[in-house]
Amino acid sequence: MFDAHRHYGSSMSENALYATSSRDEWELLSSLTPPALGGVGALADKPLPEIEAFEQILKTFPDFQIAEVGLDRRFPEIEQQEAFLKDTLTLAYELGRSVSLHCVQEDGRMLSLLRSLQPNLPVLLWHGYTGSWETAQEAAKLGVILSYGSRLFGSKLAREGDRLATLPYALETDFQMGDYSQILWTQIDNFSKLSGCSHDELIRNNDEIRTILTHNTATR
Repeated sequence: MFDAHRHYGSSMSENALYATSSRDEWELLSSLTPPALGGVGALADKPLPEIEAFEQILKTFPDFQIAEVGLDRRFPEIEQQEAFLKDTLTLAYELGRSVSLHCVQEDGRMLSLLRSLQPNLPVLLWHGYTGSWETAQEAAKLGVILSYGSRLFGSKLAREGDRLATLPYALETDFQMGDYSQILWTQIDNFSKLSGCSHDELIRNNDEIRTILTHNTATR
């Protein structure tokens, strides 16, 4: 099954979107082998790069998607984060790349930014979503795919049960270390019990999400 978000590590050929927010790892993603996908990103725990550097790496590697960009209240200069994210979303739309959004305690600001860019939004996946059901519904209206990781099951959102599968969604491991196969199948099994969807339905859904993330048309 396609894993909508995992991290760069020792195994580089899984059917997954490998995401990194470290500029030092951007070009290393070129060593991925199919069916693995690379997703480059940047977060404000380190100085954000110039958007031109982002554009260069994406043009150099046409199969790269954008992952781990967004808004995080734990990091400084939220206005700068928002400006960088806005530029990144515009670039993604122009180049036909999907974007995996990182958001910590800035859900309202995130939705406002996305609304301001309509209708010129790229394909969007909200990585590790654990926000409110109301925010989930608003994000879905904007075409955002909600990606659920293991933290979902300890959140209030889990109380929504089978409603979680009524909005566009994906499953992710957010894998960093451990037994990858066990973590992946535990995620599938836990969400199956929560949502009422069969394993086959979840596998099919995530494989369809992979197609959505990777089959986009550039506007320039």
